[in-house]
Amino acid sequence: MKFFTSSIVAFGVFSSFFASAAVIPAGKVEVAALEKRDVDLSVAITVVEAAYAKIQVWTGKINSTIDGLSDPVTTVESTVAAVQINAAIAEITIIIRSAVAEVNGAAPDALGKVLATRQVAPTDLAGAVTLLLLEISGTLNGVITALGLKVLLAGTLGGLVASLSGLLLALIPVVNNLLELVRDLLDGLLLGLSAALAGLII
Repeated sequence: MKFFTSSIVAFGVFSSFFASAAVIPAGKVEVAALEKRDVDLSVAITVVEAAYAKIQVWTGKINSTIDGLSDPVTTVESTVAAVQINAAIAEITIIIRSAVAEVNGAAPDALGKVLATRQVAPTDLAGAVTLLLLEISGTLNGVITALGLKVLLAGTLGGLVASLSGLLLALIPVVNNLLELVRDLLDGLLLGLSAALAGLII
C-alpha cells in the first residue's frame, strides 16, 4: 500500500533526522531541561519504546487487513475488516494504557540503575513518542483512505485518543516542554497527525 510504504520512508528519514544535532535548534534543547521525579528518563524512554514495538504488531495486522481488500471493496469485506480493525485498535489502546500505568508506577530501582548507563536526552523521549504517534497515525490514515473514517467506531477511537492523552500527561512531568519537542519533530518532517486523532491535543 502506497501510504504504508511512504510511512516507512518517513520513519527512516525521521531516524536519520533525529540522529543529527540539527533536529531541534540549540536554544530549544536548552529550555527542555529534564525535570527529575520518581520516573527516570531512561525508564520512561524504555517504556515508550516497548509500547511502540508491541503496537507495531497490531498496526501490522491492520495494514495487512487493508492490503487484502479488493478494489472496489465489497460490503462484506468492509464489514469484516471493520470488526478486525476496531478490535486491533482496542488492543493498541490496552498497550498504551499499560504503558501509562508503568510510567505512573515506575520508581528508581535496579532497572533504572542499569539503564542509567545509557546516554539519553529529553529529545530522545520526544523522538520515541513521535515515532509511536506516527505509527498509529499512519495506520489510521491507511484505514481512512481505504474504508473511510466511519469504519472507526466512536467508542474505539475515543478510547485510543484518551489513552494517548493519558500517556502524554504521564510523560510531561518527566521532561519539560515534551509537547513542544514533539510538535517540533512533526513540523520538521512536515507531517501532521491523522484526522482520526483530531481529539489529541499536542
